[in-house]
Amino acid sequence: MADLKSFNATPVNSSSTRRARMIGGAATAAATAVLALMVVLDFNGCSKASNKSAQMSPANQNVSGPSTASPVASTSQPIDQLEKKVEAVIAKKKAVKRASTATYKNSTYGISFRYPKTYTMLTPDADTKDSAWPDPVAMNFAEPGGETLNTLVLPGTRASSYFKTSVNKGLTAEQCSKFASGPEPTEAAVNPPVDGTEASINPPVDADDDSIVPVKTNVLGVEFAKTESFTDQSEARYYHHFENGACYEFALGVEDAPGTTKPIDHLQVFDKLERIMTTVKIKTEPTPVVATSEPATPTAPASNPQQ
Repeated sequence: MADLKSFNATPVNSSSTRRARMIGGAATAAATAVLALMVVLDFNGCSKASNKSAQMSPANQNVSGPSTASPVASTSQPIDQLEKKVEAVIAKKKAVKRASTATYKNSTYGISFRYPKTYTMLTPDADTKDSAWPDPVAMNFAEPGGETLNTLVLPGTRASSYFKTSVNKGLTAEQCSKFASGPEPTEAAVNPPVDGTEASINPPVDADDDSIVPVKTNVLGVEFAKTESFTDQSEARYYHHFENGACYEFALGVEDAPGTTKPIDHLQVFDKLERIMTTVKIKTEPTPVVATSEPATPTAPASNPQQ
């Protein structure tokens, strides 16, 4: 039997082995901790970078979310403002510019009114003598004695219009309600119907009486007597009002130019003239108070008790 050589292993110290194992385990744990820390730091950095890139890049936004409405709203807002500006410009061009006005005042008779500056104001003392149209229409008082205060004239190529103011201080209130000329009385006015409906509005007149039947009208709370006079080429409207012991007359008229082939619409002209009529103001003078003296009552003499 062959001799087998046996090798005796060097005995290993158990304490050194245990120390080596502890050092190896500690190194492994440290390496594991470092690796875990590196993984965590790398993950946080990646997540922050991804969040920052998501905020900066609109491509990462959800298309179906509410954020897609903001670009549309930002682009539509200037368009709305532009449309409003265009509408404002169109409305401004369509707006009709009112003509500038002037004011006439007469302190003697307490009368005033406003009129467009396109009209020419003529006064009888200075302007009407040299004017090409000094007196477009005669006064229409029932009795003579009237005085012309002014005449507004607006000449035109197709027609001319005027607004004339006169006063007559020699008339009573009843005389002021009458006119010297005007339309002929209608058959209904001369012979009213049986029920008297027309008679209550326009009282019948005597067939032999040449006076004109007036019509009562109201202009902004002021009562006027009104009549009309017209020809083939002219038309006039007269307004009478009694105030302060005088009769005020306002004559509104339009006259077509001679030889005109396209007559102007008189109703449009009278609409402008009656706007002046609505601005007329007549200042009411206070009624003077008449002082009355009463006879003194005689007093009885005092009696003397010693007598």
